[in-house]
Amino acid sequence: MKPYREPSKRITPPCGVRAAVAGLVLLASAACASASSQPGPPAASIGTTLDRPVPASVASLPLTDDTGHLTSLDAFRGKVVVLTDFLTLCQDVCPMTSANFAEMDRAVAAAHLSGQVQFVELTVDPGRDTPARLRAYRKLFDAPTNWALLTATTPVIAQVWKFFGAFYTRGPEDQPAGIDWMTGHRLTYDVDHSDVLIYLDRSMHERFVIAGLPNTQGRRLPTSLTRFLNDLGRTHLTQPGAGSWTVPDALTALSWLLKTSVPEPSS
Repeated sequence: MKPYREPSKRITPPCGVRAAVAGLVLLASAACASASSQPGPPAASIGTTLDRPVPASVASLPLTDDTGHLTSLDAFRGKVVVLTDFLTLCQDVCPMTSANFAEMDRAVAAAHLSGQVQFVELTVDPGRDTPARLRAYRKLFDAPTNWALLTATTPVIAQVWKFFGAFYTRGPEDQPAGIDWMTGHRLTYDVDHSDVLIYLDRSMHERFVIAGLPNTQGRRLPTSLTRFLNDLGRTHLTQPGAGSWTVPDALTALSWLLKTSVPEPSS
């Protein structure tokens, strides 16, 4: 004879308990969805992920903005910083990087995140890039306040870019010499340099680096800079080549550090 077993009973909790349990399930589901929706780090094909603190000896170095006021990288602590090397008299890549910066800044503004992001272009040509010249360059792009154009003394510039590993060297000007878009005078020298985007997080840690030519994807440059481009610059404008980075690429890294998606703005 089989032992008797009392039929199992389904115990139904009171309505209040059921509602509480359902609420907890919904909250847990929402939390999981929120966590999973946060952008992850960019693909290795875009750039290099790292986590390197910027020492105070570099972050506090005195830099000068286009108004002539002193500042530093540390002044941007608490924001996500996108830093690039440039010179206002670049006849090749720099105007295209600036054009992409303008589009990235437009995307940040559309996402209502302008107060959380700082774009920084720091010169590799301190001998010519005075605050007055930086102001003129700013006007060409109508750059907003969260886009800093910076210069410094030659030793300070060397120290900053040495830490970040950006290469630059002064060399002879191409012949025939280019004509300064601002003054109309002939150029007497050029500066060869690497092309990098360096991302710093809110704690002033270097977190991501994109190296390579910018791809403006057909966006126009200010007319004066388009005329200023040399032959190589005009080629790079229309044919940036394999490995070049686009605005969506750059926004991927920015979204990751902001922990929220920053889509490319609609045209």
